Amino acid sequence: MDVKAVANVQTSIEMNSQNFEVKNDKASLNAENRKIQNQNQHQELEEKKKVSPEVIEKIVEDLKKKLSMLNTQLKIQIDKDTDMVVVKVIDKTTNKVIRQIPPEYVLKIAKYLDEIAGLLYNEKV
Repeated sequence: MDVKAVANVQTSIEMNSQNFEVKNDKASLNAENRKIQNQNQHQELEEKKKVSPEVIEKIVEDLKKKLSMLNTQLKIQIDKDTDMVVVKVIDKTTNKVIRQIPPEYVLKIAKYLDEIAGLLYNEKV
């Protein structure tokens, strides 16, 4: 058996392990770059989703005008207990609620869950 051949095999194994480490470093850098790009894209989408209050008010006024033609009224308010926006469509002649979003039972459930969370939080402290 030739000693030089064994030495060459050992050298090539060392070089392969170094190449493997470099490839792993490149892969981790690529993964980090993709992660940063995804975060940047997510932030850009969130900024695009934000709508100014003036635009919202204009949309609500337009909607109210269109609903007035149908003899209905749109009422938008914030529930005091849950801080949720509540939209009601009301019949003008009878003053009855035709549709409420979210429904009353959802508001009750949200209020109940807030109370339970408050109790659990107070007990931990």
